[in-house]
Amino acid sequence: METEKWNMKQRNIFLCLGVVLLLALISAVNVQAAASRTIYLDWHAVVPAGSGDPNMFGDGTVSVNAGKAQICYNLRVFVYPGDGSNWPPASIGIYRAPAGSNGPLVVDLHPDFSLGPNASGCVGVSSTLAHDIQRNPSRYYILVTSIKHPEGAVRAQLVK
Repeated sequence: METEKWNMKQRNIFLCLGVVLLLALISAVNVQAAASRTIYLDWHAVVPAGSGDPNMFGDGTVSVNAGKAQICYNLRVFVYPGDGSNWPPASIGIYRAPAGSNGPLVVDLHPDFSLGPNASGCVGVSSTLAHDIQRNPSRYYILVTSIKHPEGAVRAQLVK
């Protein structure tokens, strides 16, 4: 009888450990999954202050998936007036620096605005970079450049 009780206790302990390990695995997978951020592109955020394009604005989402080592984006960028003199954006990328500072380009998003103000896509990145962006989004920003503002027209910091 004692052996049966001991076997039941062992089985219950192993079952509990299995459940704990399963929950830990699910948590780890969720950390790897895409963390989506909503961004608002604003000329006031461009550094140095006042150097952005007051006629350009936009918004969108950026999703970082460390498990797949990719960044996906869905952006809308608008220019007023829409006379075409400052369209399409020259480039859009993710840069490494906190708000108020400029930093190096870490990901060129290569957006296609040929059909209008909307662009979306995914780009592969190193898993190390994807993990860092997920853990420290405020250290990164999206910068849109244009023909008239090659150093930055609008910007959005990635934040938690």
